[in-house]
Amino acid sequence: MDERKIESVGIYANMHKRGVIQVARKLLDMLAELNVVCECELAKALQLERKANFSGLGQCDIVITLGGDGTVLESARNLAKYDVPILGVNLGRLGFLTELLPTELEIAIPEIVGGKFTIDSRMMLEAKILDYSGETLIGLNEVTIDKAGSPRTLHFNVIVSGNAISHIAADGFIVATPTGSTAYSMASGGAIVVPSMNALLLTAIAPYTLAIRPLIVSGDDIIRIEYKNRCLLYTSPSPRDLSTSRMPSSA
Repeated sequence: MDERKIESVGIYANMHKRGVIQVARKLLDMLAELNVVCECELAKALQLERKANFSGLGQCDIVITLGGDGTVLESARNLAKYDVPILGVNLGRLGFLTELLPTELEIAIPEIVGGKFTIDSRMMLEAKILDYSGETLIGLNEVTIDKAGSPRTLHFNVIVSGNAISHIAADGFIVATPTGSTAYSMASGGAIVVPSMNALLLTAIAPYTLAIRPLIVSGDDIIRIEYKNRCLLYTSPSPRDLSTSRMPSSA
């Protein structure tokens, strides 16, 4: 249980979700005594003068997202470098990553603001396409290579920390974190892994062979994927973990 009190809160919302404005207003009323800032689009919809981009939200003690898992994933990508806890409020359907329902806010928010919450750290991935700009991409769930609209099967080599694992012919390939094990990797036949494990899941998408099965490797491994003798993807564990705040069990 984290005993620190929350003094500043950032709110980020998926504006396409039904009821998002009503939930945002409810949150603002509940957090009226704190320093609260909303992301620019939400602030405009609420007619608030004070607004912030992701860099501004990253300076808050906690960021609350309103939407579904996709909203949490987007926030995670953009806020990873700020090491700010994220609390998801589910306005979507499945809600694997979102912690609260709108009906639970009145019970949970006062306790969380009072410091009665725990931090659940999740590993993230960094990926680079080395033949191009070398820009670093960050993800919480997975990094995926697919053939887009092409009808052709992809052929690539998978190398784990310098060791060649396999040559694969498939529609694509997924490198997933334990958090992402319940997402695209699971839909492609991969294992479900508890979020606390230090592991990476390697899952081929529709492989054209019976010999290829999903593989779990150490979370410290470096994954290199080569396509036609070019490095298509290079992934490694992110040194910046995502911290997600969880509501107390009493709530």
